[in-house]
Amino acid sequence: MCNDQLVSYRQHIGGGHYVSVTTGIPCVDFRKLYVPYGPQQVKPTKKGIALRLSEWADMRNLVETINTDHPAVATALPCYMNTDHLEAPFQCRECLPFTTAIA
Repeated sequence: MCNDQLVSYRQHIGGGHYVSVTTGIPCVDFRKLYVPYGPQQVKPTKKGIALRLSEWADMRNLVETINTDHPAVATALPCYMNTDHLEAPFQCRECLPFTTAIA
């Protein structure tokens, strides 16, 4: 990562959980988010963990080891790739945790 670039990255990883990286904060943050009542933006909860960049590198190595030792974990599919998900994708609370389900 270059020091002269601004970073503001957030990726949904399932349910209300997100991973984010932001310039000036040397960590990878895994956090559950929520929407308060009323028309407001998504906000973080206290439920989560922030890994220092060195811890993130260690975790990536552990994930490779886990995937090698446990092939079932390595081949697990996200819900949107399952065939039953195709029937009602906009009602999936895992993919769209902050939307109202359409009946």
